Amino acid sequence: MKNTILKLLAFSGSIVSCAPAHTLFVKNNTAERIEVVVELKEKAPIGDLLICKELVPDEKLEHKAFMEYSKEGKCYQQKITTISKTSYKFNLPQNYTVNIVPNNSVYPFQNIYYFAGEKKCFINVENGPDCKQKTNRLPGMVSSTEILE
Repeated sequence: MKNTILKLLAFSGSIVSCAPAHTLFVKNNTAERIEVVVELKEKAPIGDLLICKELVPDEKLEHKAFMEYSKEGKCYQQKITTISKTSYKFNLPQNYTVNIVPNNSVYPFQNIYYFAGEKKCFINVENGPDCKQKTNRLPGMVSSTEILE
């Protein structure tokens, strides 16, 4: 009986650890640099972010596009600024895209936002008229938010 319970626990643990990670792309299509704040549900070690200039259309957006653009010299690494154990911020230049991948959680984000004037605009969430953005749900665990003028 103990062996059966242990096998079930081990199997259920392997299912959780094999869950695909959520991938979030954020595009800054404004005329200015935007400071983005990322709040995670739990502490996660994060290093640099990969930020790229030219990308494929949304329906073809995936990790491979970033790797290809990086090889072509169209990307750069940016260090994050830690705010707390579960949050950080970074600057996203105009006409660049970032792939926010903090850890291997199914959806690790508590909040992701930037400010448009005095208005706090949440990324990957439908916002009001002051937050001009377009959110796309792509196949799998991939989504993108395009911050517009």
